Amino acid sequence: MYGEIGMNHVQNEFFWVIGGGLLQLPLISEVKDLGYKVIVSDRTRSCICAKEADIFIEADIFDTKGHLEEAFRLKGSGIKISGVLAAGIDATVTMAVLAKSLNLPGVDPYAAYITNNKDLFREVLRKLGYPVPKFKVINMRNFKEMGSAVKEIGYPLIVKNTDTSGSRGTKIFYESDLKGIKEAVKNAMFVSRSKRALIEKFWVGEEQTVETIFDINGKFHPCFITDRIFDKSKGYALELGLRHPTALPKKIQEEMYSLVERVARDLGIRIGAAKADMILTNQGPRIIEMTTRLSGGFDCQYLVPAATGKNVLRVAVLTALGKKFSPELLVDKKHKVGLTASIWPEQGKIVAIEGVGEAEKIPGFEKIFFRYNIGDVVESFVDCTKRVCFIIVTGNDEPAAKKVLQRVLNAVKIVTRRPNE
Repeated sequence: MYGEIGMNHVQNEFFWVIGGGLLQLPLISEVKDLGYKVIVSDRTRSCICAKEADIFIEADIFDTKGHLEEAFRLKGSGIKISGVLAAGIDATVTMAVLAKSLNLPGVDPYAAYITNNKDLFREVLRKLGYPVPKFKVINMRNFKEMGSAVKEIGYPLIVKNTDTSGSRGTKIFYESDLKGIKEAVKNAMFVSRSKRALIEKFWVGEEQTVETIFDINGKFHPCFITDRIFDKSKGYALELGLRHPTALPKKIQEEMYSLVERVARDLGIRIGAAKADMILTNQGPRIIEMTTRLSGGFDCQYLVPAATGKNVLRVAVLTALGKKFSPELLVDKKHKVGLTASIWPEQGKIVAIEGVGEAEKIPGFEKIFFRYNIGDVVESFVDCTKRVCFIIVTGNDEPAAKKVLQRVLNAVKIVTRRPNE
């Protein structure tokens, strides 16, 4: 019997979900469906998941000490915490430390920390013998060495933050522009919690999300591969949309899964998620980044379930509870193609959003999520956090899904107004 426990058995047990944003809603739904009460921690009590929590903890997701203090307080008051999970959010170190302190199933905090820092991840991979791009870590102490670092790395190169998601502070340089690089490095350091930035050789190729998980016995399970569609023509890494399942040949998929498993095991990952952002270069698959959480681009929460019926969230919850899961949860039952896209309105204040009701009636329409609403200001599209909305559609094949997507894009209008208009 796999870990589908009856509600009466666990009605006085709590499962801790770190983060209270939109991507945690389906995770909380899975936890409640298994019969557990929910603890939610987030820095703001106005977060969307606060009303879903049986216990809400007001704490920043990166505040490990604060989480531990709250955990010990709850435990001392008789609350039984049976699992903890950060999914679709970068609080992997908080999750790992919290789980270890509560003697719950979870990834080694060392692996969580290494993968949560892009610079350290590259250093460790290089020592382990895996291919990494030429890179240089920049901080205020060695900022004046920028010129020599750029000369050593060569063009094209990319500037990145070291520990923040959403392409914040990311800029690609295809030709010499030292002044621009210095400004980009300052921006990357500003958005990095570590106040460090990376300059590295820019790998060219199509990108993918590769989602995997290790079960409670340490067995590796491939979950899915999603193709990521970027526009990098203006120097920014803007993700325009996703395609699931991947269009890559099966042999390449197997190579990617194999590489993720080898790297994960070498890093000491023995349980839980190992999600990689990968790129298919002329030299073969390469890992750009890895993390010990599930994907955060609406993949496992909405896109993959809509296209395949796979339930990776439940797999992750059961694993965090120390329970086995049915392999059926990772089987494609629908055999559809799912696509995501965004709408890119003119900069300015949003004064109207039109056509949503019409779009919802289109066969194949799945979801639309708005990150910006009426009254919000649309900013320049310089990173993935500036996307106004996410649209998810499905079809029996890719051409059918593209037709649905185009109908939805034609239906939904986001009207903006610049100041003084």
